[in-house]
Amino acid sequence: MKNKIKEIESNGFCRIKNFLSDKQVSMLLAKVHHYYKKNKKLKYKGVPSRDSEDKILYNLQNKDYLFIKTLNNKKIIKIAKHFLNDEHYRFLPKEKPNFIINYFNARSSGKKLDLHIDSWIPYKGIKTHMMQFVFLLEKSTIRNGCTIVVKKSHRSGKFTNRKTKKIIPITGNPGDLIIWDSRLWHGTYENIDKISRWAIVVTLSSWWVKQAMDMPKSLPKKIYKKCNNLEKQLLGYCSEPPINENVRINTKSGYEVLI
Repeated sequence: MKNKIKEIESNGFCRIKNFLSDKQVSMLLAKVHHYYKKNKKLKYKGVPSRDSEDKILYNLQNKDYLFIKTLNNKKIIKIAKHFLNDEHYRFLPKEKPNFIINYFNARSSGKKLDLHIDSWIPYKGIKTHMMQFVFLLEKSTIRNGCTIVVKKSHRSGKFTNRKTKKIIPITGNPGDLIIWDSRLWHGTYENIDKISRWAIVVTLSSWWVKQAMDMPKSLPKKIYKKCNNLEKQLLGYCSEPPINENVRINTKSGYEVLI
């Protein structure tokens, strides 16, 4: 994984071929199809127009424990720890992750997605506070709307230049894992072929970045009971703000707060 870490540091992204086994891909894709079919008639508030033709399954952590379990992987933990762990977080052992899941969806793109960043603001330097890990569950091609990136743009300290010609398409096969620094300029091509290209998209962030969804308050009890301490921490239970000073006076905590 050292070479992949260097690749991300230098270029802003990397692809790891065959990260998931065929069996894992089959199981995850079946789960995505099941829950998308179950939820596709639901209407969500605040969905941007650019997503109107996309198939999106939100909050995978609330759907099935298998999605959470997939993230509890030594290679993922090693890469994410290198970039996102807080070395001064003294409430957990240094060898354990203290970063969290920020966003956890499955997606099959439709419309072209213009170049953008996911880090909220651009900034220079080596240190990032947010990354995307994208597990391909179906073939991703130029014609069905693959991800596009601008190499080394994560260090630019600038918002995107959507007129740039320095675009690189990232194609891939089921089971591949694509990782990028959230400051990287990225988007997607339009899905010309109109065929699905499902992928699981998880955003991981440093513990102090506010989650896109309040995972500790929304996770079903039956899924919580299946999670081990590491997985509960990834969901944000060890960095959940206390309701008041009578509970504790620090947002950061260790495994002792877990039930």
